[in-house]
Amino acid sequence: MSDTPRLSLPLIEAAQAQKHVTHNEALVNLDALVNLRLLDRDLSEPAGGETDGDAFLVASPAAGAWAGEDGHIAYLIDGGWRFYAPFDGLVAYVADEMALIVHAGGAWADFATFLALQNLASLGIGTTATASQRLAVKSDEVLYSHDDVTPGTGNMVVTLNKATEANDAGHAYKVGWQARALAGLFGDDDYQVKVSADGASFTTAFAIDHATGVARFPSGLSGVREALAATRTYHVNGASGDDGNDGLTPVTAFATIQRAVNAVAAIDMAGQTAVISVAPGTYAENVALKDLVSGPCVIVGNEAAPENVVISPASGVGFGASGITGTWYLRGMKIEGAGISRSIYANSGVIIFRNMDFGAIGAVVNYYHILAEGNARIEAQGNYTISGGAGAHWRTSDSGILKVQGKAISLVGSPEFTNYFTIASGQSYQSVYSDTFEGAAIGARYRADGKGFIFTNGAGTTYLPGSSAGIVAQDGLLI
Repeated sequence: MSDTPRLSLPLIEAAQAQKHVTHNEALVNLDALVNLRLLDRDLSEPAGGETDGDAFLVASPAAGAWAGEDGHIAYLIDGGWRFYAPFDGLVAYVADEMALIVHAGGAWADFATFLALQNLASLGIGTTATASQRLAVKSDEVLYSHDDVTPGTGNMVVTLNKATEANDAGHAYKVGWQARALAGLFGDDDYQVKVSADGASFTTAFAIDHATGVARFPSGLSGVREALAATRTYHVNGASGDDGNDGLTPVTAFATIQRAVNAVAAIDMAGQTAVISVAPGTYAENVALKDLVSGPCVIVGNEAAPENVVISPASGVGFGASGITGTWYLRGMKIEGAGISRSIYANSGVIIFRNMDFGAIGAVVNYYHILAEGNARIEAQGNYTISGGAGAHWRTSDSGILKVQGKAISLVGSPEFTNYFTIASGQSYQSVYSDTFEGAAIGARYRADGKGFIFTNGAGTTYLPGSSAGIVAQDGLLI
């Protein structure tokens, strides 16, 4: 008796006795292999509970009732297992994975790997493709990603290619199938962004020359900061300046420091530095420092003779930073005036000073030359002078930080501090060590309370200027 070449079905021979046995055997083999349905392809032995008609692809290493049958098809019939060797071209459905597999080249592979979708006339996913829209997709999202399976190069590039300069290559953004914006190469080789109110008439908002890379805004530009390509200096001259000027030269100087501050706050430093150069004179203004974008600003008067550039408002704060970000540098100016409550104040941002002269201001207990609070930081970058008194010279509170390290501080005329020379409270921190003080001061040296911390690096209780002892109270600390 011989078998068929592919499915090995037994053939009935002439004059064969019990032909029904051969016939039934062929039917069983057909039942096992035709429209093959595998319950699982990951088991190496029966899990138990199988019923007649169940089929499995035996995984290696086969064991138990399937021992020695690695890679074969196990088929349960009449309570016993039969095994079949797969052959190229055999297709099976794996039920637990809802996947089609095919045996080719002596191995099983997922059917999807054999589908070559090449030269399709059209493809519609969730919708119907048309003659002009031969690829059509309806989906909440469309994802393109680099090839991490093969793997590929790691790049992901989408190419839109047009025939000639006069044709279009770009993206159209529509609402209710009516175009509202176009982005790409439309009618020429310059990259453009166009917008429309009706889908028919378009206005070019932005274009980049394909030859030079120069950007232009044909419809105008609003709300964009100028980005600096180099250091920018604004000039201030209280005697000859005018806040209507551009401030970019000494001849076209602004009249006030505040006008220059506002000009700096309106630009993007782009990693550069802005400088405000203040001419000699007296400036009766409260200077409100503002947010800075991508760079610092230096306000400088005369570092050799700071007394020639005087900041003297009638009341309030000399230089103040409230609710800002950025770093401001103050150099070469004197701040004085009986009505001033704070010479330099910050509750945010960073203020760094050098070669400043702190003259006499209001002498009441809550008037200070320097006050840092609210996580702000005020720092001395260089030496400076104290030529007048105040309620206190340094004051930190509410997590403010003060750093005056290794600086020479000149006290002129024994300035009096009616409260203390320095006060730290409210979990604030003063790092004031390795400084030298030339001259003397009148008043108590320090007060540290409310978890305020004055760090002098062990310089001792008489290190700071003053004519009487200091106080540490209420979890304050002086080290």
